[in-house]
Amino acid sequence: MDITSQKSEIQAVTTTDDLLAAWADFLRLDVAQGDASPRTVATYQAQVRDFLAWCQAQGLHPALATEDDLKAYRAHLVERYARATVATRLAAVRRFYQAAVWRGYRADNPAAGVRPPRERTARDERVRFLPLEGLKRLLDAPRGDGLRAVRDRAILALMGVHGLRVGEIVALDVADLDLNAGTVSVPGKGGKRRTVYLVDISRQRLTDWLAVRERAAGEGETALFVAVDRAKRFTGRRMTRRAVEALTDRYLERLGLKRGGISCHSLRHSAAVWARAFGAAVDALADMLGHASVDTTRIYARIVNRMQENPARFLEAALGEAENGPERGAETRP
Repeated sequence: MDITSQKSEIQAVTTTDDLLAAWADFLRLDVAQGDASPRTVATYQAQVRDFLAWCQAQGLHPALATEDDLKAYRAHLVERYARATVATRLAAVRRFYQAAVWRGYRADNPAAGVRPPRERTARDERVRFLPLEGLKRLLDAPRGDGLRAVRDRAILALMGVHGLRVGEIVALDVADLDLNAGTVSVPGKGGKRRTVYLVDISRQRLTDWLAVRERAAGEGETALFVAVDRAKRFTGRRMTRRAVEALTDRYLERLGLKRGGISCHSLRHSAAVWARAFGAAVDALADMLGHASVDTTRIYARIVNRMQENPARFLEAALGEAENGPERGAETRP
């Protein structure tokens, strides 16, 4: 049997639905030792759906994809996403084909050797955050007493003051709040929960939202934050990640703060950088952000240290001295 006939036979026997069924079993049984969070599963599924849509646009049956095809997909991703995003999407596709091998639909994993391009920029150099004045303007951007403005002020406070991730905002239920204690039980990565301690601004904004939430939420809806539709009417249902990202981008653009690298996640970075700059301990910051390792949090300490120990500031001071007193300035340096 020639190669063309073999491929036709594989395509006839193995359908995309077969691959997706194997993938679903793999997610249920293998990811996180069979205890993956619903959000992790949903993210993997969305990433694989995007890959399958790309295959369809290329006229490629996913059961027949080669390593060269996967390299072409990588090039497609590199044109559109940051290196970290490329890495996570390729990881999902590798697991997708690992599931196909596991179920006997393929003898090999064509994505096994396809890795993201090397990152040439240091990790702390890739962190994008708002200036302090910009963060303050963003937190105050939703104006008025309308339901959307009240909701958005609470969301922006949780991201911009406490550094919550977008997925964590979406996953919050009303029951996760304890305003009397001033705490939020945050469902973080890997199904781990952490307690975030509210401050006056976030506590007041959440209080304001809870006072009107029933007017927006559907009956029986447990989500803390509910969505609006294209007609700007509340749907009564839980918000999606895209909805939170869209509202944040809308305010950033309105304020002239939107630029390359500044997005929803930049609010988390902004909260971390400025909290550290004004004295927050690294260990406490790691707890607030839900970092598994404090080494991750030290990125923000390095950023703040570079700002505070900027060599140009010392030169600027010396130049100022020289301008105010030439003779004295000349004596201070050879």
